[in-house]
Amino acid sequence: MDRFARVAGLTGISQAAASARDGIDVVLRQPDVRRRAARIAAASAVRGAAASAALEAGRPGPAEAVGAPDPDDPLLQGALRATGAVLDLAPTWSRAPLQVLARLHVLAAADLVPAQALGRPTDREAATRLTAVAADLVAGTRAPALVVAALVHAIVAESFAPAGGIVGRAAERVVLVATGLDPQGLLVPEVGHLTAGEDYLQQRADGVAGQLAGPARWTERCCRAYTAAAEQTARLAAEAGVLVEDR
Repeated sequence: MDRFARVAGLTGISQAAASARDGIDVVLRQPDVRRRAARIAAASAVRGAAASAALEAGRPGPAEAVGAPDPDDPLLQGALRATGAVLDLAPTWSRAPLQVLARLHVLAAADLVPAQALGRPTDREAATRLTAVAADLVAGTRAPALVVAALVHAIVAESFAPAGGIVGRAAERVVLVATGLDPQGLLVPEVGHLTAGEDYLQQRADGVAGQLAGPARWTERCCRAYTAAAEQTARLAAEAGVLVEDR
């Protein structure tokens, strides 16, 4: 059963994903973005980690309200490690997604739990859910990459603790890179999720529900976040240009 294609086949979902993809492609093809890709990717990882840590701490809102990162915050340090590993882990995703997820949890929760609890789903139900999703991913899916990224985000986030959300958002990035949609890791989806509203946690939980309505609503929300992620990338490109001009 291709669970990703089932959600993508619902009314409006493929259209929402296609619209978000069009906006992403426009930004990623901009000459300034291509020229400054390395600088943007580095800034994207840091800004994305800060937003991910804020979400994990229950502080949704404007990205500007995140404030200066606390270097001693274990959530931030975990998010920085997990987000920073995305490009290295992406080549393994298509053949061994469970291995990638375990590694992301080790990185995200290293300062939060004993070593023996790292890399393990929360319970047997979560492990079964992840195994089924991994089988679908390895078999391949006809669903658009953005639909896969959205559902992986929710399923993974609800299957690990602590720092499950950080793992889910890092896995979302892995999907975007591994599918070739954002091969250099320039998008900042975490900022889109951060600013989308305080119902993030409830809608994310609904994204794992047995009924398709919950995953559909969650996927639509994520597509809006991906549009905002592309806008954030454009801003990072502009900021990188200012830095270059100031030299």
